[in-house]
Amino acid sequence: MPISTEDQSRKKLIDNIRAKIFKEYEDIQSSLVDESGLSVTTALDDFDIEKLVLDVLEEAKSPISWRDLKVIFQGIVGEDRLRRILSGLKAKNEIAELTHTRYSLPKYVPQDELNKVKNPVVMRKFEESSEEDTN
Repeated sequence: MPISTEDQSRKKLIDNIRAKIFKEYEDIQSSLVDESGLSVTTALDDFDIEKLVLDVLEEAKSPISWRDLKVIFQGIVGEDRLRRILSGLKAKNEIAELTHTRYSLPKYVPQDELNKVKNPVVMRKFEESSEEDTN
């Protein structure tokens, strides 16, 4: 079964985002070398992972599926931790969760999907901050 043009362009977008995020990940990671010459790399803290997730959603400029997020963060963070980070960002109303387990920054939620946001408070806060910016 041939892959559609839309699927090909989505895969290319995911691959580009993954490459960019992996580079950011390597830049954030700190490496220590002890007296014996052994190199030790520190793990990223939750704040760093949150920043990377927000960068991914900004780069995508559209809702992105859980499956795509797993692909992007493969080798950077485990699924359980990624799920916890997404839940935390959702609880802080920084990201919107849509149906079919998709995530987006509030400004990139398509108009026709506003009623599909599972945490509608994020959209109210986004609208309020948008109104304050225009005043």
